[in-house]
Amino acid sequence: MPSFRLELEIGQLRPGRNAKEVLDSAIASLDGFHLDATDIAVTAGTPRILLRFSVTDSSEAEENQAARLAAVGTCDAVDLVAGTGRLRVLRRRGGRWLPLG
Repeated sequence: MPSFRLELEIGQLRPGRNAKEVLDSAIASLDGFHLDATDIAVTAGTPRILLRFSVTDSSEAEENQAARLAAVGTCDAVDLVAGTGRLRVLRRRGGRWLPLG
């Protein structure tokens, strides 16, 4: 199964929301995908959600499209809890993470 990584910048919490809901909403948005790893990291002073997930084997184009749609769904779900910034989707190839074009 192809492996993908989603990196989403996180901004201010929405009123009435708490920090735990950020990662919880991101994880819930990937229901139906195999979730391999989750993390929140701070890079250059900006918090980011990092989610590694797998999609069902098919053609490369279909796999990439499924990963992109999953990432957009995650961004939408997190945006209900906190502001969001840059979204990146990467695909694992031979031990390296390469951005989807």
